[in-house]
Amino acid sequence: MPSDETISKSNGNIHIATNNINGVGPTTTTTTDQLDISDQSSTLLHNKINFIRELTPRPDNYSSINSCNHIESVLGTKAKNTVFETYRQAVLISQPIINNNNNNNNNNNNNNNNNTNNNNYKSIYKLKKDGSIIPIEKLINSKNLVLKCHQCHLNNFGNSMICLQCPHVGCCFNDYNHSYSHYKSTKHMFSIDSSCGLLYCFKCNDFINHPELEKIRLQIVLGEHDEEKKKKTTTTTTVDDDDDDDDDFIKQNYVDPGQIAIKGLKGFVNLGATCFMSSILQTLIHNPLIKYQFFNNDLHYFNCEKFHNQFINQGNIDENNACITCSIDNIFQSFYTSTTNEGFGMTNLLTTAWYKQKSLAGFEEQDAHEFWQFLLNEFHMDYQRIINNLNSNSNSNSNSNQDNNEKNTHSSNDDSVVNSCGCIMHSTFSFELQSCIKCDSCDSITETVDPMIDLSLEVNFTNLYQSLQSFTRDEKLDDYNCKNCNNSNNNMSTTTTSAIKKLRLKTLPQILSIQLKRFRHDILGSFQATKIQSHINFPLFLNVTEYSVIKDTDYIYQLFAVVCHQGSINTGHYTVFIKNNSNWYKFDDSVVTMVSQDVVINSEAYLLYYIV
Repeated sequence: MPSDETISKSNGNIHIATNNINGVGPTTTTTTDQLDISDQSSTLLHNKINFIRELTPRPDNYSSINSCNHIESVLGTKAKNTVFETYRQAVLISQPIINNNNNNNNNNNNNNNNNTNNNNYKSIYKLKKDGSIIPIEKLINSKNLVLKCHQCHLNNFGNSMICLQCPHVGCCFNDYNHSYSHYKSTKHMFSIDSSCGLLYCFKCNDFINHPELEKIRLQIVLGEHDEEKKKKTTTTTTVDDDDDDDDDFIKQNYVDPGQIAIKGLKGFVNLGATCFMSSILQTLIHNPLIKYQFFNNDLHYFNCEKFHNQFINQGNIDENNACITCSIDNIFQSFYTSTTNEGFGMTNLLTTAWYKQKSLAGFEEQDAHEFWQFLLNEFHMDYQRIINNLNSNSNSNSNSNQDNNEKNTHSSNDDSVVNSCGCIMHSTFSFELQSCIKCDSCDSITETVDPMIDLSLEVNFTNLYQSLQSFTRDEKLDDYNCKNCNNSNNNMSTTTTSAIKKLRLKTLPQILSIQLKRFRHDILGSFQATKIQSHINFPLFLNVTEYSVIKDTDYIYQLFAVVCHQGSINTGHYTVFIKNNSNWYKFDDSVVTMVSQDVVINSEAYLLYYIV
């Protein structure tokens, strides 16, 4: 039964809905002129009808709903096909489930309506894979489960919004309004009303439509069955079934990606001393956390004006549209859709990197660790650029204090940015290093916390644990300027004392990156760089509990990538070992080979990547 609660912030009109509406189909509009209420009291009238605010326009008016600049902008890019498919799936989910028992009752009430008389039809739902009949109750329960709000678990179909840009489902137009909260936190501006399949734009605060989207919706709502199916007295509906044309199109154009694409086992063509790039890129491509972020990177995909500019300019990159995140996204798409293991030419990324950092221009060998830091910094700047643009647009369209407060939050100090930033660098690699200095004179403790993205450890040890112990061991300070001692000292002169300094990991990242400092630069003598080529043992599983502030549980990381450097500092070559589906692979530019675990642990490691 429809609710008689007045809904705020809706663009629909006030209608009167009869009590026999089951809440699944479109609400029937009735005016008071059509009701004979001369012999009825106001109490009886209230029991027979409910005044509600209709959230969506009438079905026959959907085509008259205007589009908006936001959806037009998205559909003008390469993302349009993804939007169409996601919208189609959401509309399919939003379709009402026909309950045969309810239909019989409704038909008795609608004998005069030839268009809705379905007495001669019986709806049967079957699984596509084996044709088994699905009980209506089970189907309704499944739909309830899919369309419930992810936060408050409200599963009223009319109070749910399906996000067009991620799997989120949220309630709407109630006290919680979790769909709107999802939009504010993720900037996903488009959602589909689960009761009718109509698109809603949170930026416009209104329902919108588009001719292409309306075509998709009508195909699903009206159904595209052939005449033979229409003449049958029993209609069979297949769950998640597409129309025949779509099936034929998929069969004709589908290409099995095979194991190469599924695993992403593909190398990079060396374009001239680019092995340092290739090795770092492989650690990103096969990192499951980063892979997930790029496969669900709708925030950047829908809102990067540089990506749109590249699309308009037919892929040509210049100083104005160069974007590292877009270039890496292009690599991910190629690696996980390719049907061959031929090497990938990273011309797009190379051109973009040259525009972004002039020192990378040319064909000289660079340091892999510095390139990794460059990429992470670009990820952060690209993310902040998108967020700032969205906040700027939001603030220009709204004068509310809430939007102003959010803008102030994003422009706060660096520590706040680190804690709240959702970029790859901060969400995946960032952690905090705590430094505690205890004064020997007054026992006061001074604590400082520094944001980090990796650990740089000495390599002149037998194994990695010894390097970590050396990094975190207590350090004796002889000339420590203790503020507490000097503040309590009546004399104006500053005194120094001895102290003990301790380093510990205050927080831990999802991916722990470790650089072994193999390269030394003699700045006092000959100004020549040298390389330490001694082997250091590193474990496949790394327990960092001893070096962490938190001691109540073990923190164990698993090795998944090792970047190696062979040769001298001037004429060396980078390769990388990657663990993929329990197997280790060596990536040497465009050559990919499977290797044993012993080969990995005996390698001359330069960068180590551990995952929780």
